[in-house]
Amino acid sequence: MIKIRPVHKPADFAVIAQVLTAAEPEWPVTPEMVARWDQQRNPKYHSADFVAEYPDAGVVAVAGLGEDDWAWEEGKYWVNVRVHPGFRGKGIGRALYEHLMAHLQTQAPVVPKKVLCMFGEDKPETRAFVERRGFVLEWKRYESRLQTQGFDFAPYAHIEQQVAEAGLEIRSLAELMAADPQAARKLWELDWILFQDVPMGVTFTKREFEQWMKEELDDPHFIKEASFVALDPRRDDPLTGSFVGYTSLMKNPGGFWVIGMTGVLREYRGKGLAKALKLRGMRYVQEHGGGEIRTFNDPPNFVMYGMNLAIGFQPYPSRLRYMKRLDDQPVEPFDESKYRRGREEPDYEKAEG
Repeated sequence: MIKIRPVHKPADFAVIAQVLTAAEPEWPVTPEMVARWDQQRNPKYHSADFVAEYPDAGVVAVAGLGEDDWAWEEGKYWVNVRVHPGFRGKGIGRALYEHLMAHLQTQAPVVPKKVLCMFGEDKPETRAFVERRGFVLEWKRYESRLQTQGFDFAPYAHIEQQVAEAGLEIRSLAELMAADPQAARKLWELDWILFQDVPMGVTFTKREFEQWMKEELDDPHFIKEASFVALDPRRDDPLTGSFVGYTSLMKNPGGFWVIGMTGVLREYRGKGLAKALKLRGMRYVQEHGGGEIRTFNDPPNFVMYGMNLAIGFQPYPSRLRYMKRLDDQPVEPFDESKYRRGREEPDYEKAEG
């Protein structure tokens, strides 16, 4: 009764968006987003996408797998299965998962060693599904959200004054790119330096400049006017120039905003710069129609997570990262008790892309 086939591109993009939105309505997806994700994909990494058709209903579920281009390891793959809520409990998710695993065993370029998946902790049925198949919780990402409408910036006026007194400036990325043809490349180098400090429990892979541009600045949801860079006019680094920190915002078609990166170089931390950058982005959103801002933090980074909560972000269900080893090696289960509030940690933040 269930027919599994490869995705037909771009013919299936609209129905894929419908299924993904129905499966997780708080993160709506458009056909244009599906097309963009496909266009952004790095062809050097193996991937495969499938849909499941049900009699008289057409496509009711989607699934995919791919090498981890953000933190590449030989034999490491992400897997993802999403079933329309109206068709759960019919064995469709099980059939797609088995199809993905069979693909890995027969068509992966190297022997698969481990597979990972991520979903919200408010999805108990998904958690039960993966745990029955041998997946183990190995990481958690804390989500928080803030409504900018009515936010009072007055209590934070001293933050920007503190930054100015330190001889630092904050300017929009749109302004910098208009004035400096090398601005994007400087930001790429800064992003890589900061990204290596993100405590996500993995070792990151540096993306080529062209791939980074495709996934970041050239994404139509990335708003250069809402993304801000901190400058030290006295600094002239051969890679990053005077850039010492930045924050980025993307506008989701669902009407909310998502923080990409907020971070500053280690030697510039402790000056209120990360908070000043975040507040500048929040002010932009408020002045351009308002709306909700969403972000994610990792357990070791209680400094940034605590700062977010202190300025008004509200906690939401976390994202859970599960892993299954295929090579008989053990998986170290996630232990949240290892991370204590109040530890002195670097000042950085990275949200989901």
